[in-house]
Amino acid sequence: MVKRQVRAEGIRFGTELRRIRLNAGLTQGQLARAVNVSTSLMSCFERGTHWPRRDVAEALDRATGASGHLIRLWVELSNRQAYPGWLGELVEAEPQATLIRDYAPLAVPGLLQTEAYARTVIEAANSLATPRQIDELVAGRMRRQRIWESAEPPAMVTVIAEPVLTSPIGGPVVMNSQLEHLISQVEKHRIRLQVIPADTRLHPGLAGMFLLLSFRDRADVLYVENAVSGTMIHEPDQVRRMSMLFGDLQAVALSPERSLNRLNEIRRQFRGTPEAVA
Repeated sequence: MVKRQVRAEGIRFGTELRRIRLNAGLTQGQLARAVNVSTSLMSCFERGTHWPRRDVAEALDRATGASGHLIRLWVELSNRQAYPGWLGELVEAEPQATLIRDYAPLAVPGLLQTEAYARTVIEAANSLATPRQIDELVAGRMRRQRIWESAEPPAMVTVIAEPVLTSPIGGPVVMNSQLEHLISQVEKHRIRLQVIPADTRLHPGLAGMFLLLSFRDRADVLYVENAVSGTMIHEPDQVRRMSMLFGDLQAVALSPERSLNRLNEIRRQFRGTPEAVA
């Protein structure tokens, strides 16, 4: 069993486990014996302070007659457990969005990163992490990109500061591949990308990255992130203000056509370096 901080995922699973157990007419002790764990550990499951292994979750599902409901919930919440707690809400919301607007002043947006680029920036931001932890974070970031494989992927508009594209993050080979990927996404009409030129003297996006999620059946949501955490903001005035700011950023950025030309120019520069050619 894995002991974790009490998180929304653990509480949700534990609450549902308790509800199903009671509906089945079982005490904690009876269910614990049925799945071969202690009563105290069963209590921890229901409080959300311990996360069960998959085999235990499957046994709980069988013992309570949940007909697959508990294991499906376990899989759903385990996907969120793979991310830092502050990122889980964003990861859950992205596939439901109809439009994602992303401002990227420091790095290529996570939904558009290649695996090599993602590994480079994740390693830089998590210098104390073990190789296994880095692998898990990279895998989690790649899983987020499955939204592009859905039947109705969201539209995405991203405004990127030019230094993000010209900085040799990971070296010329990594950046050349990352730029190729961005160009491909633009040419496939999966995203609309605009570049803020490096020589822009002053623009309204100096406060940091943010993204806005729009949905078919609920209000827009704002996500902001700093070096250590991120926050989902639902307050309408703040969402409205940042939506206007995003429009201002688009106004100072190059047009989508000129931005694509600039991407190709930068890519040719990286391809011309000895390392990229090799």
